[in-house]
Amino acid sequence: MIDVCFVSGSVYGIIDEETQYLIDALKRKGKTSTIENWDNPNVDWSKYKLCINRTTANYMLHPNEYVEWGYKTEKVTSVWNSAKLLQWNHHKSYLLDLQKNGIPLPPTVMVRKDTQQSLLDVTPDDWEEIIIKPAITGGSFGLRRMHRNSLEAKTHYSNLLHNGYVEKGPDGTPYDCPSCDVLVQKYIPEIEKNGEVSLIYFDERFSHAVLKNPGKGDFRAHPMWGAGMSIHDASETEIELGYDILDATPDETHYARIDLIPGINPVVIEEELIDPNLFFNFFPDTVDVFVEHIENYLKG
Repeated sequence: MIDVCFVSGSVYGIIDEETQYLIDALKRKGKTSTIENWDNPNVDWSKYKLCINRTTANYMLHPNEYVEWGYKTEKVTSVWNSAKLLQWNHHKSYLLDLQKNGIPLPPTVMVRKDTQQSLLDVTPDDWEEIIIKPAITGGSFGLRRMHRNSLEAKTHYSNLLHNGYVEKGPDGTPYDCPSCDVLVQKYIPEIEKNGEVSLIYFDERFSHAVLKNPGKGDFRAHPMWGAGMSIHDASETEIELGYDILDATPDETHYARIDLIPGINPVVIEEELIDPNLFFNFFPDTVDVFVEHIENYLKG
């Protein structure tokens, strides 16, 4: 029986050095590991002691099948994070759950794809600039910053809800993404000045943090789209906000990345519990921190 399977996907694959770091560290500990695609129907998941989601972002193309995979696989082995969390976290309605528990977000509305309401119907008049993004997405696919009253915003909003959209990856490959619910938020301009902080937690304990600054002429704080990154000395306020988010999360987390706009009153952008970038290249020693948690879990 193989100790660990790191789970990827057959479409929208990325070069993933982080998984290789984990494979190498586990090997040094005498543990066996490999990589399989969640959407490969020929995989026998029962031969693995533990399956850890790593690069499964193509779930956004087949979200129902992905959640079903999680629950089905969990019947024969352990899955990190749990199928319950995959279901909760794959759709951005989880942000509204966090908001109900007192977590600060940008002003946010969730629009279901069967709605007949226009963009102007669902957003306040004072939201001059807005963020529009699919409720099921990865890698900032479908994310747009637009003026609320523009034709471009109206068209993008309608396409996301009713028609789907095509997004090109950094390598130029086009992906046909299905229609889905839509998240609309008031744009927070502080991200241009302050950037976005990513806090990493293993076994619900704070590990490390990085600061991501959008590339010139962009607003997406994502390394895939050219964001600059640096080590960040997280404040006590930021770390404690992360713990508040984990407390509001409906199941145990073995790994988590929490993205926020820093400041006197930080604002939460995402809680990524499925396949987050863990920024091992900035903090090589934290590979062993995560591997130790894996080892302890395998020991039972």
